[in-house]
Amino acid sequence: MRVRVEYDNAHVRLTVRNTPPSERPRSALAGTGSGLGIAHLRQRIELVHGTLRAGPCSDGGFSVEATLPAYVPTSESAV
Repeated sequence: MRVRVEYDNAHVRLTVRNTPPSERPRSALAGTGSGLGIAHLRQRIELVHGTLRAGPCSDGGFSVEATLPAYVPTSESAV
């Protein structure tokens, strides 16, 4: 797995990329999720005006890239 963080004054970009699955048997946990992980992550990121790209890689791995604003005002920062 590779994790990369890049940032500047305006944005933070996080990329997580895994390798293709091995020939091991599937874990019992692999099928226990709701299947909404990426969709829910996208909703949360879009709430702060960020973007999410996720999908398979050409080598059989999977990549998730989130770009977020470097600063998100909160109700506390308005005081």
